[in-house]
Amino acid sequence: MATQVFVGASSTADPKKAASEAVAAALRESARSEHAGHAGHAGHAGHAHSAARPAFALVLSTDQYDADALAAATTSELPGVPWAGCCTAGVFAGSRLLRQGLVVGLVFSETVRVGVGVAQPVSQDGRRAGVLAASRALEGFPPSVPAGWSRALIVLPDALTGNAADVVRGAVEVGGTGVVWAGGGAGDNLRFVRTAQFAGGRAYSDSVVVVAIDSPARMATGIRHGFRPYGPPTMVTRAEGTVLAELEYEGAFSVYQRTARAKGHQVNLDGFATFAMTHPLGIPQADGEHVIRDPLRVVSPGGLYCVGEVPDGCLIRVMEGDPIGLVGAAREAAITARDAVSGPIAGAFVFDCISRCMMLGDTVRDELTTFESELGQSVPVMGCLTFGEVGTLGRGVPQFHNKTAVVLALGA
Repeated sequence: MATQVFVGASSTADPKKAASEAVAAALRESARSEHAGHAGHAGHAGHAHSAARPAFALVLSTDQYDADALAAATTSELPGVPWAGCCTAGVFAGSRLLRQGLVVGLVFSETVRVGVGVAQPVSQDGRRAGVLAASRALEGFPPSVPAGWSRALIVLPDALTGNAADVVRGAVEVGGTGVVWAGGGAGDNLRFVRTAQFAGGRAYSDSVVVVAIDSPARMATGIRHGFRPYGPPTMVTRAEGTVLAELEYEGAFSVYQRTARAKGHQVNLDGFATFAMTHPLGIPQADGEHVIRDPLRVVSPGGLYCVGEVPDGCLIRVMEGDPIGLVGAAREAAITARDAVSGPIAGAFVFDCISRCMMLGDTVRDELTTFESELGQSVPVMGCLTFGEVGTLGRGVPQFHNKTAVVLALGA
């Protein structure tokens, strides 16, 4: 049987009703496909799942729901189905963006192998949590990917409580670099209070969920951010986790200000957040790409607090971006994933940074419709607005990114 993905959504505030509506909507899409398969010819794969349970469900919500109630309701709607997910700042089904809602993606296949692992607390030892979650997700999997098969790992860490970059490193330590990596940080609606991760029918916090998928059909990611260099590379001479303290032995904010001033921009404390939204930091990679770090605020005595760690001793530079570049990056990410699958696509999961949505404003729909149009109008697409993203940029290693779009395409 071919792999098929069906997506349903609900904007209902009640968790039980939302789970019921979203799952029912996805199943209606499944039934519609089955009917189309019967109408075509008896051997069509479209009706092969009629009596089967989904092999897996990805469940993405916003943070207004009571996480425990939502987990219980979703488990009730998906009896016997392994499912996982997290809460984020927004979810979308196709080009429909929900600031309150639930999106469910059902993956039907008789051949894919799926494992889900969860570990905590990421706030105390993120790397160990990443190792444990990935190990649990891959329990029972072949140690190496079977010939002709594809393996993907989706990493969903709590991005508020710990070092998500360390979590990803731990997961990669187990999963390796020769597989497809995707995912993003769980978040809330920009309140920075508490997030939820879902696995095993339960809601967790301060945890990381890893989903492992082995498929005979090719899976692939595209990852792009659309930002370009604005200032010169400078050396990080002191960093403390997610705080960039010094550049070239000087306060990081002072160097940031001087870089902007050289381009004719005056950046003070009050205007920093607005300016930094379109002028994040980039860590140069060996192949010329840049891993983006989003500086959220200035912290005493002149450091920059970032979403994700900044390594001591690395080079970093101020970047710049605009809505045209962001939508162009979304197009490139979708095309890269589509071309790498090089065949029919069953569906796609998209992890798109919340700060990209904030930059795009009302034009965020342009980005969402770009994902759809480039992957194929008949391809089901679902995703969420993440607090940091997981993926492999260029020829590098899997990392934790900011302000980036990650598209995971599942071959049919």
